[in-house]
Amino acid sequence: MNLPEFNSEFICIVDRKKPVLASVISSYLHKEGSYLSVFAFGLASTNKSDSPANGIDEHYITRTRCEALNIKIRNSIKKLGGCKYLILGGLSENQKSYLTFLDEFNCIEIETLSDTELYLSGIVGDKINTLLVRPNEAQYGLFIAAKSNSILKVDDAAESLTESEEKLKGLILVENIDSTSTVIAVNYALSINASIKIVEPLEEYEPKEIRDHIESWQKGSSTSLVELQAIMYRRIEGVEFSIYDFATFFTVGVPYSLILENIIPFTYVNLHLAPDFFIFDNIYIEKQEIIGSSIVFSPLEFGDDEETEFVTKSLRKQNLYVQELIGENASVFNIDMHVKEYPYDLLHICSHGGEVSGFSLRKEFVDSDGNKHTIEFDEVISFAPKKGEDLISVETKQIWRKFDGFLWKSKELKAQNHPHYVFSDMINELQKQTKEKYDRTPKMIVPDSCAIKCHDFNYQAMFNMVACFHTSPIIFNNTCWSWSGISDSFLAGGARGYIGTLWDIENIIAKKASESFYNYLFEGTVLNALQEAFEETIGTKCENIYVFWGLHFATMKKGKSIEQSRINITHLLLQSFYRWTNQAEKVSNDEISENIQRLADWDIKQLEENFSIETNEIFKDKNR
Repeated sequence: MNLPEFNSEFICIVDRKKPVLASVISSYLHKEGSYLSVFAFGLASTNKSDSPANGIDEHYITRTRCEALNIKIRNSIKKLGGCKYLILGGLSENQKSYLTFLDEFNCIEIETLSDTELYLSGIVGDKINTLLVRPNEAQYGLFIAAKSNSILKVDDAAESLTESEEKLKGLILVENIDSTSTVIAVNYALSINASIKIVEPLEEYEPKEIRDHIESWQKGSSTSLVELQAIMYRRIEGVEFSIYDFATFFTVGVPYSLILENIIPFTYVNLHLAPDFFIFDNIYIEKQEIIGSSIVFSPLEFGDDEETEFVTKSLRKQNLYVQELIGENASVFNIDMHVKEYPYDLLHICSHGGEVSGFSLRKEFVDSDGNKHTIEFDEVISFAPKKGEDLISVETKQIWRKFDGFLWKSKELKAQNHPHYVFSDMINELQKQTKEKYDRTPKMIVPDSCAIKCHDFNYQAMFNMVACFHTSPIIFNNTCWSWSGISDSFLAGGARGYIGTLWDIENIIAKKASESFYNYLFEGTVLNALQEAFEETIGTKCENIYVFWGLHFATMKKGKSIEQSRINITHLLLQSFYRWTNQAEKVSNDEISENIQRLADWDIKQLEENFSIETNEIFKDKNR
């Protein structure tokens, strides 16, 4: 199964934009058969202590991300029981100000490439050979150096590296986005003893172009298929996939398995959605006992042509407690709260999916310097009414189209060199609750929108945690167009695996494929079960429709018993309740405190309605 051990001696936190430094550090610390945990730290445009009391400034986005990273990295290190050395690579004072746990560890700060030899050679004494590499080849150089037990040294005048001919059981193909994420992929390949192939990155516009080509191809355009093949073959031409047992693509959004027709088992890792935590969680969870909990969601849209009853029975046979969000219970509010707060190992979704209706808007605003700007965007709205409450929660997703006439994220817009605060001013303006009417035009379909159809409204999947961080679940989103967009929140929030579709899937194929999947899921890996499901798609318009964001060794274990699964869920809901209650008491902002308390109240309601017997038994045991 190629499940690596963690390198328990070293853990690294490296600036996301310094892949060369990350490569050199990794070459010193690599140990055969173990995974070196390298966490990429993004931009910190200001010091943590410079946070404003209220409002959103130009540093709001990076500040929020840095604070979240601090929590996630600290939790990951604690899961491993700490480390002998915590390596900080190329971090600025601003970045370090967010890391609140540094005093707890023996930290080694490496600011430059020359620091690496100075600080690491003394504690890593078994590597005497050196490999000279050019800066632009450092990531592949790490792979070569590790194989020969060497350390990297960067030299602009070094000879260009030649690709190794070594063919191992697995292949890791990585788009070189010039980020520490690429180094994380190389470290992962080394830990499972796989071959590696580093290919050119995508242009920023190409992921959307790929989605558009898939849609046009499904509507009958043969030209779009040719364009798809051109984008993909440019990166994988000459790779003999058939000689490997499996391959994993580290990509920003290229479904290579589509044109490769799943000739071998393929998995994916999203380079933009925290691949460091994704790999860490996959390895860590694979070594833990499961909760024994699952959720089955279906508004019962398809009658006999859906798998809901079969999936529910199959999971119960494997001693997983099933929380049924079915029919009227398949509401926006229920799926949102369960996805975020309920402890579960697996979520199965059976519904409609894909792009939805919304509005096209145009808004003018004045930035802090008094300059007028125009933002054009689409807006998708979802309502989440809660039973018994008059207030209705409203979710709004905004999809940016143009800024001052320039396409969003285009080279032309970047060339304007607007300061960060201009876009903060834009967000602040859009968030203001005014009576001013927007120039709003209804749209039947909003391109690049994504949703899950619920019993009441469409669910936009806008959240930042899954399963309340109790575990990293597997998600099978058996809806249309679910491989990207809707997958982002699940993957970024902590899911260790996500199965989605590349286009509209036929109801009967979705049913047959999922039934085959669950027949094999508990007998081997998730990937092998999906390969069996592919057999049901052969010869249909849904052939090769599924994509698995995950790692090849991921499994879904059986529960010990339904009774034990219920007890496990009860313990975790109680744990969440106490955590949220304590946090609500510490927060000075009344609105934030109320929002946190709502989570605690939801936990209590679940315990009262579904686990009252287990709750009473737990309290009885504590009082004995």
